[in-house]
Amino acid sequence: MRSSLLYLLAVALGAIQADAQCVDGHREIISPGYTVEYKCDIYRTGDAHSNVASHNECAKLCEVAARSVCSYHPSSKTCVVGRENGQDKPKPGVTYMEKVEEDDDPFPDDDEDPFPQDCDVEKDACLQRETDLKNELAQCKNDGTPVVPSAQDVAAASCPARNGKESTISGREYKIWCGRFHNSKDYRERIENVGTLAACISWCSARAWCTYAVYGPKSNPSCELNARSVAYTTTPGGVHKDYQCAVKK
Repeated sequence: MRSSLLYLLAVALGAIQADAQCVDGHREIISPGYTVEYKCDIYRTGDAHSNVASHNECAKLCEVAARSVCSYHPSSKTCVVGRENGQDKPKPGVTYMEKVEEDDDPFPDDDEDPFPQDCDVEKDACLQRETDLKNELAQCKNDGTPVVPSAQDVAAASCPARNGKESTISGREYKIWCGRFHNSKDYRERIENVGTLAACISWCSARAWCTYAVYGPKSNPSCELNARSVAYTTTPGGVHKDYQCAVKK
């Protein structure tokens, strides 16, 4: 029985001693959104309250009063709710508690990883960069200036002989339509003064995104390149004798 009483007394004294201790920089959460940081042996002048049991209760008084600084003296159980224009003064044994803002993320991402990567991971990243660069290079090549169509290309895209037929022009397969064309209202690129349908098709072949080309009118021919997806076998809905169309396969 005596040992139990001694144990309880030791626990109580330990709690009192812990509350009486001040550690500079220690932070305590009083309530969600209200956290205080300790400073030792200093206080701010303000409104004094007696018989305050703990640092926590003192800080709660500060929160209720919407003040940013409270000071607590454990020995006398005195809490001073600091005025916003109060003076900070030295006082041994007093804990100065100031409201601080907590970071939303206590472990924010650093701009750079300070730890070296594993060799296999670094190798994979390097290979991925190589693949990406090759893809970019291929795209640049595809978006370059088209080749001048050969006489064979011009013949393969001639109208009306090739109407509704498949032809290989500039190394790509197309379906040729004479006097018919798919909607080109929202074309992605327009090239002026293009001499032949074969030349227009060469521009389409030089663009990876180009799905079909519309060429015309004969009086002032231009080449409209489109990125809209159309079925290769679909007969174009537009009809005009001065326009021609080539759909990439």
